[in-house]
Amino acid sequence: MQFIVQYQWEIFITIEILSVISLLLFGILRYLLNKQKLSSLAIIAFLVLLLIEASLGILIYQETKKISTFQIIIIIFVIYACTFGIFDFLKLDRWIRKVVGKWRHIELLTEKDYAVLKRRKNIV
Repeated sequence: MQFIVQYQWEIFITIEILSVISLLLFGILRYLLNKQKLSSLAIIAFLVLLLIEASLGILIYQETKKISTFQIIIIIFVIYACTFGIFDFLKLDRWIRKVVGKWRHIELLTEKDYAVLKRRKNIV
């Protein structure tokens, strides 16, 4: 447990890097390699990493009995991922489908996507 407390920031940063990699892997698997089911595993990996991050914050608190900057940062990251992060991910997903669809000369956006883009006054 002392190892976790001593290297809490390094562990947190490693988890964040793995989270970004899992999201990139999701995009690559889903849109470039067209592996829908496999891309779901990348999203599951992202969610598991998010839970590990939250657990890390709880473990550090249980060990130190103090709320530190570390826990506050983790709380902010987890709240963002569960709220605004979802909407940002959906926007990014829509943008990727638009770009990859143009690149591959296929239509990846749905009517619902076009309605959302129109509502947000984006040019498609």
